[in-house]
Amino acid sequence: MHKLRQIFAFVAPYVKPYWGRIIAGIFFGILFGASNGLVLWATKTMLDRLVPPKAAAEATTAPETPGNWFSETASSIQSDLLATLDPWLPRMGDELTGMQIVGGLLVFPLLVGFRGSSKFLGAYCLAWASERVVNDLRVGVFQNLSRLSMPFFNRATTGDLITRINGDALLLQTCLASGVSILVSEPVAIVSIFTGLCLIDWQLTLSMLVLFPICVIPIVYFGKKARKATRKRVAANIDQSSLAVEMFSGMRVIKAFGLENTRVDRFRELSRQLIKQTMKTVRSREIVGPLVETVSMIGIGALILYVVHTARSMPDLVVFFTGLIMFYTPIRKLARMHVRIEEASVGAQRLMHVLDEKPDILEHPEPGPVTGFGDSIQFDAVSFAYEDEPVVIGLDLTIPKGRKLGIVGESGSGKSTLINLLFRFHDPDTGAVKLDGCDLRDLSIKGFRGEMALVSQEVVLFDLTVAENIALGQADCSREQVEAAARHAHAHEFIMALPDGYDTRIGERGVTLSGGQRQRLAIARAFVRDAPILVLDEATAALDSKAEAEVQTAIDRLAKNRTVLCVAHRLSTLRSMDRIIVLSRGRIIEEGSFDELLAKGEVFSGLAKAQGISA
Repeated sequence: MHKLRQIFAFVAPYVKPYWGRIIAGIFFGILFGASNGLVLWATKTMLDRLVPPKAAAEATTAPETPGNWFSETASSIQSDLLATLDPWLPRMGDELTGMQIVGGLLVFPLLVGFRGSSKFLGAYCLAWASERVVNDLRVGVFQNLSRLSMPFFNRATTGDLITRINGDALLLQTCLASGVSILVSEPVAIVSIFTGLCLIDWQLTLSMLVLFPICVIPIVYFGKKARKATRKRVAANIDQSSLAVEMFSGMRVIKAFGLENTRVDRFRELSRQLIKQTMKTVRSREIVGPLVETVSMIGIGALILYVVHTARSMPDLVVFFTGLIMFYTPIRKLARMHVRIEEASVGAQRLMHVLDEKPDILEHPEPGPVTGFGDSIQFDAVSFAYEDEPVVIGLDLTIPKGRKLGIVGESGSGKSTLINLLFRFHDPDTGAVKLDGCDLRDLSIKGFRGEMALVSQEVVLFDLTVAENIALGQADCSREQVEAAARHAHAHEFIMALPDGYDTRIGERGVTLSGGQRQRLAIARAFVRDAPILVLDEATAALDSKAEAEVQTAIDRLAKNRTVLCVAHRLSTLRSMDRIIVLSRGRIIEEGSFDELLAKGEVFSGLAKAQGISA
């Protein structure tokens, strides 16, 4: 019950919009559960009326159990109800009337039709609601993930995130879709069947409950085993998903180093683990049913002995036999449902953890508006460390509006960290990054990021059309703006050569395009954004010389009349910069123009000579 309360408490906020359907589903579920007792009573009534008159007379002389308030009240209610239905029900030995023919033909079809329609309507309403609840939950998880800061994604694996959105939500969906219906209808069915059996023989019915605790033991035991196996299964599924993502994204390296068999062997091993844990879960779920059925058969054997010993009538035997099977059927369903709840609790806990995650980068409760960029960007005594490793140390830097700054340094010197701090992907440990004198932490995140455009070495394109990828740079931009941006980025010619021009889908990560083409689309996206601050992070580092020349021409055009921060490994791309800084271990060790730094003959000059550049 604790796990069930935990699951319902978790989904409660997502359930509120669909209360109407859920209440309707519960209502029809109650009707379906109650119909079981009604079918049992109708079966007993019809069988009693089918006993020949002589046998019925003999049955009435059989010893009766002592009367009590319950049996007398139940007998009175049955007598009144039978008196009302008597004209409609056929009886052995009586001449059939038109009403009895109609009643005999329709009594069971009507009951079964009522039972079936209430089951359908209950299951449909609850499934309708549960599908939407889980969909809203999945969207909520995705939305929360999109708000989290970069450190979270540096810690998490892609396989784990995909499993949480799809696999964990699916566990919960399976539980809610069928579970709510079962948890509503089956307890009502147990009560209604139990009541019907008590109306027939309350003492015998109560004696049958001796077997009930025996059914509970395997339900609890195998439920715990299923929960443990589900945790291990989810872990194996995460590892397998992560491996698949790594393989597909790094296929060139895998093929280049001949790692196909190694990766396949690892995938096969994870698949074996997944199968092992899945079968443990299936075993725990499926073994409960046979155990409950075996216990119920013990009850049926005892019932046969009791009927023979007391010389009860054949209708009593048939009704009790049917009733006992009907009584333990919902118990078996609830037992299987208990195992599913244990499985779903694992997924619910993992989803709770995602939804409880808070972004490291929080916006100010009352952020200042950003109406434009008018003065300068400042790094004021900024220090930053990844965990315990300092990356930027006491850095002071001012980039006036309209100036172009080049940033140089060996790997790990803090170049890209400056860019991350500027976009506020991270916050400095000490000091402040300022825009026009205002600390970024006091400004609207969307506002100051809207003043910047990023073109990086890692070009991110989506499985959309060319036009849609370019238009991501600015909401609601027109097709004319998209084409103008492509022309400025020197991308229009190759776009028009594509099968559907601007409407060509370029595949995941733009795999159908060359590196230079992808980079030019990224530049076109920056043109559409038309932001006053342009950030270039190794924008041409991965290109060959021909593609670099083409892209550099587009970048030069994009950089006109903008404030530029350009991180570059290829120093030749920095000739047009107004100022260049050289970083080492998070500190500025040199700064000046391109020619001034070459003439100094220090660190920058040494890096330039290594690339064949001399004063």
